[in-house]
Amino acid sequence: MPIVRIEDAAARTPAQRQAIVHCVYDALRAVFGVSDEELQARYQRFAPEDLLPPGGDPDYLHIEITVFAGRKPETKKKLYAKLAADLAALLDIPPASVLILLREEPAENWGMRGGQAASEIDFGYAIAV
Repeated sequence: MPIVRIEDAAARTPAQRQAIVHCVYDALRAVFGVSDEELQARYQRFAPEDLLPPGGDPDYLHIEITVFAGRKPETKKKLYAKLAADLAALLDIPPASVLILLREEPAENWGMRGGQAASEIDFGYAIAV
């Protein structure tokens, strides 16, 4: 059940913003094996004066992903590498301009599908990958 938040200060077209979202989705499907119906995203553009990127990087892109806890460190590293490389290629920016923050929450902390604890739902994909 990844919840993606993308923060950006660059002026991008709607098509570019959608391409960024889909790039993140593709990485989550490829590395974490999540299903399409579980993905959701928010894209927020900040005015340049409202976002202070590290080192003043004009290409800075912040990707925050909240997921169920349980993935192995190696799997997380694969996600970080894939996201940085794929977004850099898509946007023609340095991979170092992409910051990925992975937030993990225990499944019992998620109430969904009519008030069920996520720990009691079979999502059809493995979490401990």
